[in-house]
Amino acid sequence: MNSKRVKFLVFSASYPYRGGISDSTHSFCNELINNNINTEVWTFSLLYPNLIFPGKTQYSKEKYNQKFKIKRLISTIDPFNWIKTSIQVNKLNPEFLILRYWSPILCLPYFFIGLFLNKKIKVIGLIDNWTNHEKIPFESILRKLFISVCNSFISFSDNVRNQIKSSTNKKVLSLFHPINSNLPVIKNKHKAKEDLNLDNSYYVSFIGLIRKYKGVDLLIKSFKYLKNENIKLIIAGEFYDNVDKYLNQINELGLKEKVIIENNFLESSKIRDYVCASDIVIQPYKRASQSGITPVAYFYETPLIVSNVDGLKEIIQRDNSGEVFNNTAKDLSKAILNSIKRDKQKLYISNIRNSKAKYTWSRFIKELERI
Repeated sequence: MNSKRVKFLVFSASYPYRGGISDSTHSFCNELINNNINTEVWTFSLLYPNLIFPGKTQYSKEKYNQKFKIKRLISTIDPFNWIKTSIQVNKLNPEFLILRYWSPILCLPYFFIGLFLNKKIKVIGLIDNWTNHEKIPFESILRKLFISVCNSFISFSDNVRNQIKSSTNKKVLSLFHPINSNLPVIKNKHKAKEDLNLDNSYYVSFIGLIRKYKGVDLLIKSFKYLKNENIKLIIAGEFYDNVDKYLNQINELGLKEKVIIENNFLESSKIRDYVCASDIVIQPYKRASQSGITPVAYFYETPLIVSNVDGLKEIIQRDNSGEVFNNTAKDLSKAILNSIKRDKQKLYISNIRNSKAKYTWSRFIKELERI
C-alpha cells in the first residue's frame, strides 16, 4: 500500500484533537480506506493558540481505531512551517489535497501552503462553515485568499453551498453531513436513563458546546411555558459562554428542578447516553451552517426540533423527522408538547429509520467522484 500513490491527502483536525470535525474526519478517511483509496491525514501540530481557545482542552481522551496514517505537521501560526509543509506535499504528490475548512484561522496557512503546490495537485475545499459564527476581523479578505488556492469546493449543506457561490464562480458540490461509523451502539432508553440517574419524566436535550449563537437562552425560556408538564430539559456540553448567565436565567424563571446541566465536553459514549435517554434533541440555533448533532440524533433514532434557519431545517422538513419552530420561546414550547405525543414519536422515529441509510460516508464518497 505504501508504494501506491496517495489519492487523497486530507488536512483536518484529527486525533489527538477532539470534537465533531475530528470524529467525522476519522469516519470519512476510514471509509476511503475501506474503498481501497489510498489516503493520509495531516493534522495540526498547533491548531488554536491557548490564548484564543475558550475551552478546557483541545485534546481527546478517546482512542480511535483509524486505518490511515495521521501526521501532526501543520501550524496555524508559523509561516516557515507553511513553506516546509508545501514542500512535503509536493514530495508526496497526492492526486487530491482536501482542505477541511471551518474557521478563518485556517486561511493563511492553507493559502501559503497552496501557493507553492505543484499545480497538478487538485485542491478541494471541504467546507463545514463558510461564515464564522462569531465576527472575525478581515474574514472576507482571508476567505478570498483561501478561495484562490482551491480548484473546487464541497459543502455539507445547500445553505453553505449558497454562501460559497456568493463568493466565487468555482465549482461547488453540495452533499450532506454523513452519520459517523464509529459511534457507540444504540442503548435502550430505559437503560440510558438508569445510567444517567434520570427519572421517568420526558426529556428534551441540547447536546454540544454552548455558545451565544446556539440559542440555549431561548430554549431555557421556553420552559416557563412547560412548568406544569412532566418534561425536563438536559443541557449537556462544555460552556464556551458565561455559564452563570444561564444559571441565573434558570433561577429567575423558577426552573431549577426542571433543568439538568452537565458543563463538560462530552465523549462519544456520554453523548450516546444523553441522546438515547431523550425523547427529543433540540437545536434552537439563532444561525447555522449545518450541525453535526443531526446525524448523531439520526443514528440513535431520536426525533429533532430545530429553529427556522437555513442549514438546520432542510433535512428535518425533507425527511419529516421532527419539527421546525418559528424562533420564539412560545412556539418552541408548543413544538415540544406536540413532539412528545405518542403518535408523533412513532412517526418521526419511523421516518428516521427509513431515511438514515441515505446519509452514509460510503454514499458521500461515491458522490465525491462527481467533483
